Amino acid sequence: MKKILTIIFSLIISLCFSQGKKQLIDSIIKVNRVDSDCVGYGCVVSSQYKRFQKLKQKLSDKDLIELSKHENPTIRTYTSIELIQSDKANVPELLSTELEKNEMVKTFEGCIIDVEPISSIIYHEYWNKIRIKASQKIKGNNYEQDLAMKKALVTDLTIEKLDSVIIYSRREVYWLLYDRTFENRKHKESYLPRIKELAFRENNAYAFDYLKKYYSSEYSSELESYLKTDFPNAKFQTENEVFYLHSFIKILLESKNDYLKKIAIDKLKTEEIWKKHKGWFNTTMKKHGIVL
Repeated sequence: MKKILTIIFSLIISLCFSQGKKQLIDSIIKVNRVDSDCVGYGCVVSSQYKRFQKLKQKLSDKDLIELSKHENPTIRTYTSIELIQSDKANVPELLSTELEKNEMVKTFEGCIIDVEPISSIIYHEYWNKIRIKASQKIKGNNYEQDLAMKKALVTDLTIEKLDSVIIYSRREVYWLLYDRTFENRKHKESYLPRIKELAFRENNAYAFDYLKKYYSSEYSSELESYLKTDFPNAKFQTENEVFYLHSFIKILLESKNDYLKKIAIDKLKTEEIWKKHKGWFNTTMKKHGIVL
């Protein structure tokens, strides 16, 4: 079925786009990497970036929207970024679609070649856009610029919608998106059942820390019960879960409760996956005078 849909989509692209546009699309797909406007030690504009800029000049708004649904992740990412920067995107819809697809794309920015979730690129494209816009209104004061950026995240309705999409998604969401979402603001109380589910049933440390920050008295017994009863038996295996594990270890070690600190040490003794990231974990342990 997927193969048939791919063929159909390719035919639609061939019919809707001129030969010049199609050649540019094909050449971008051949490299299959999202380059920024500054790559390598010399911070040069890459040929891949130039190709998309050339293609962009030939595309109507309708073309951009159509290509944001393309089967190729590089084409989708480039066109989604352009739609966001030109204020033509339904950003929550783009994010929802990419969370459902759960695909990665190769990127090249500065001197770093990486593979990133497309959902994260879309979220951060808009997240950075409104922060930069807010900071540019403040002249020469880093503290006030920082306050302006935080206020933008609290008050922007699109960011609020994006955070809602993240919180209610049933797909696995990249850990950094949870980190941003729960850091941006205090969310509506109607979100609490889902946030509790993330924290206590899905071992999401960012949701847990959010409840600890804003509802420590209301959920004190549940927070304590999780750390003492559920956390010791929780399994942390994926890349996301390694970040959750590290955050829980920090929460336990920073507590003034010796019993909770022992839970952290015992967990590190029984878990193996953190050893693949031992430099990071060892820094945290060293901070608290712990050697395993």
